[in-house]
Amino acid sequence: MLQTTPIEIDGRQGEGGGQILRTSLSLALALGRALRLVHIRAARKRPGLLRQHLTCVRAAAEISGGQLEGAELGSESLTLTPGTVAAGQYGFAVGSAGSTLLVLQTVLPPLLRAGGESVVRIQGGTHNPMAPTFGFVEASLRPLLARMGAQLDLELERPGFYPAGGGAIVARIRAGTPAPLVLEGRGEADRHLAQIGSAHIDPGVADREWDTLQRALHWTSESRQDLDLSNSSGPGNFIELLLSFEHVTQVFTTIGAPGVSGKRLASRLASQARRSLAGNCPVEEHLADQLMLPMALLAGGRYRASRLSLHSHTNADVINQFVPGTVELDELGPRGFGVRINPIFGGPSGAKPA
Repeated sequence: MLQTTPIEIDGRQGEGGGQILRTSLSLALALGRALRLVHIRAARKRPGLLRQHLTCVRAAAEISGGQLEGAELGSESLTLTPGTVAAGQYGFAVGSAGSTLLVLQTVLPPLLRAGGESVVRIQGGTHNPMAPTFGFVEASLRPLLARMGAQLDLELERPGFYPAGGGAIVARIRAGTPAPLVLEGRGEADRHLAQIGSAHIDPGVADREWDTLQRALHWTSESRQDLDLSNSSGPGNFIELLLSFEHVTQVFTTIGAPGVSGKRLASRLASQARRSLAGNCPVEEHLADQLMLPMALLAGGRYRASRLSLHSHTNADVINQFVPGTVELDELGPRGFGVRINPIFGGPSGAKPA
């Protein structure tokens, strides 16, 4: 039943960015709770709603038949009164090179509780700095969602890079039987892979990136995979290192940028991979943030993370403002951080929505 008195979420808290908006939208839909957001993206150079964020807001309203106030470019406050989230076929266009995966991040959790199958096509950027990439969601997050009972099939219809955009993804979403996710160890090492994607740039860039990676990580040529991105609307380049273990695949990504050499990008990425390989935590800091909300809306569980960023702490705080006690964080010293998620909709240790 819809709670008509809005919960008010302050966008100035924590990291003060778009994650507060997206998590709040998802939870408002899943809980049937009216939402008032104020000081949206207050900590950013350009506060308020940009195109990517406005697309998230409108997508949340569309899948729930909700009503919006203040949903316009630059707005620093808005109100959403959601209806009932319905499975179905949806299409959203960011209208820029803004991240398609962040729009998916907004609608995926509530659609997992809608019943039935949803097909969502989103146009915009697919490989963006400061956002999960298609490869990260496909290789790292998707298999863990499957273990939670959530089926997500992803298709990269066309890659999209900043500033041209023009990319598109298709997501097929089906809910199964929720199951707790327990991820306290990563298990034995399986395969390590370097995926190099290049579109409409000097082909020598990929070779220089690989040479740098090979020297730093001592990987053989079997670990190199070049991706065909010839259907991209504009130039672009990325490297993704996939570290596959028995229980998890960690993905580290860097996106090419004007004025930054491929060698420099590859060297930074290799350093991240070496640090991960030297440790034993199953969940790296970006995955730690991405797991919280789907676990909270499904069957909960626990995991161990190498690091919790301000982004992760803020995400936990926002979730707990909707349902106190859902996310519990524990510093484990040299073993990293323990994260326990109590399922919002019940379970052995589940929190109950207020």
